[in-house]
Amino acid sequence: MEPLRGGGLVNLSEKALNKLKENYPDATPAEFGLRWAASRKNVITVLSGMSNLEQVKQNIETFMNYKDMTPEEEKTADEIAKIIQSQGEINCTACKYCMEVCPRGINIPASFALYNQYKVTNNKMLYSVYYDTLADSEKPEACIKCGLCSKNCPQNLPIPDLLAKIAEEHKKIQG
Repeated sequence: MEPLRGGGLVNLSEKALNKLKENYPDATPAEFGLRWAASRKNVITVLSGMSNLEQVKQNIETFMNYKDMTPEEEKTADEIAKIIQSQGEINCTACKYCMEVCPRGINIPASFALYNQYKVTNNKMLYSVYYDTLADSEKPEACIKCGLCSKNCPQNLPIPDLLAKIAEEHKKIQG
């Protein structure tokens, strides 16, 4: 599901993007990610959401000239995955299925996106400013830990635990 993690594998952190460009300067994150997904042994179809004509053209180009990933490319993909995981990012694709069932109306994808951006940039001021733009009812602190969100999450994220982690992180930053 979602070969490019809802765009998360296209908008790589600087460190992850540098790793890709260091080894494959002409590759785009989208092309590299789609080829990785299509190279899995049991995958017969790769579906990719696209938001504009340029993305359609890029995806067509990727598959018109398709070739499986080489062992060297697989190694680079593993290294990029380790970089992403080491940054403490939450693997949310912002599908918003969690929000459909949240009785409190917490903006879960926005909270996760803010946290991920903070983990990549370590910019506490920017994190706090954007965090404070969320309405109180949308903030992670409003979570009542009912777990309905996790049941709806296609990524199987432990959302209440992650929201508690984000709330605690924000509290630490505020001092």
